[in-house]
Amino acid sequence: MSETMTVANTLQFSKVCMKIEGLCAELYHFYSELFAENRDAAMIWKKTALEEENHQKQFKLAIELMKEIDFELTASDLKKACDVHRKTCMLLDIVRKNPPDLITALTKSIEMENRLAELHVESALHVKDDSIKKMFQAFQQADQDHVKSLQLLLSIVSLPHAEMHA
Repeated sequence: MSETMTVANTLQFSKVCMKIEGLCAELYHFYSELFAENRDAAMIWKKTALEEENHQKQFKLAIELMKEIDFELTASDLKKACDVHRKTCMLLDIVRKNPPDLITALTKSIEMENRLAELHVESALHVKDDSIKKMFQAFQQADQDHVKSLQLLLSIVSLPHAEMHA
């Protein structure tokens, strides 16, 4: 089993997670504007972006409380967070250069939200502080809610002759 991370590494983990939430918000704001002609899609993207911004603020608070909180994360947790961060940066860069169609945007976002849910649930398993554990569990639930919303929209727009409100 990996050694428990130092406070500095745990701080780095939290900062990486905060950046991931910010990148997700940025991506979803981009999609909200990109798909603005589809009112339902634009609203789902906007709502999800605002929720990701809220998660980012919660990580910022956790970072400010870092010395008072008992974290027991592992080097593996940090590696996973860095991997998700790298992939999210790549995805954002790709979609800005070559904006996807709505179905591709939804499919890739669902994949990303599933990865985030995994990261959050695995991280919660290693955190001793109940309030932070609950934060990770709430993030994981929010990720699952995002997946459900995005999957529902994907199902609707994938229907033959589906028309959304303009």
